[in-house]
Amino acid sequence: MKRFLYGFAAAAALFPMSWAQAQISYSFLESTLTVSELDTSFGEDERGIGVDLRGSYEIMPVLQVFGRIRAADFDDIDLQTTLIEAGVGTHYDFSETKSVFLNVSVLTTDLDIDIPGFGSASADDDGYGVSIGYREVNHTPMEFRLSIDHVALNDSDTSETTMDVALMYRLTQRLKLFGGVQFGGDEGIFRAGVRYYLGNDN
Repeated sequence: MKRFLYGFAAAAALFPMSWAQAQISYSFLESTLTVSELDTSFGEDERGIGVDLRGSYEIMPVLQVFGRIRAADFDDIDLQTTLIEAGVGTHYDFSETKSVFLNVSVLTTDLDIDIPGFGSASADDDGYGVSIGYREVNHTPMEFRLSIDHVALNDSDTSETTMDVALMYRLTQRLKLFGGVQFGGDEGIFRAGVRYYLGNDN
């Protein structure tokens, strides 16, 4: 995990500091494969595989709406988790290549676990999320994204703040490949996927 984070830090530090004339878009569809490492009371981190589907659409020059569905399956402890999220956000472009954003959402989570000898159990919860982040593109096909994300759940009365770092590579005017990592909470998430922009600017 630490080697992966060091690699992302090095990539971010080497990110070139000259800019292209390409606006940053908040209208996109995204499909991601995730690998999760979950801290548990069993003494060892549990690994899970999942998918993360997201969509965002600019309804005004500084306002976007978004939605998300994320599901993961942890085989060693027979655990399945699901998160559904929807919200609204705003962004401010410092230039055509630098942007900050703030997202606020409502969310629901569902957990199903099967414990040998004890049977199965499920639990669901709801809450809210807040995310503040920064995006930057340059003259190469690369984009850098950084966000700090806070989630608070009602029934379990828990909250968590994590950091998310991603690098994207442009394949076409509208399609990008990306890899990212989320860390700082009970669940570390590695992501790889594609993002398709609904407009020419991205």
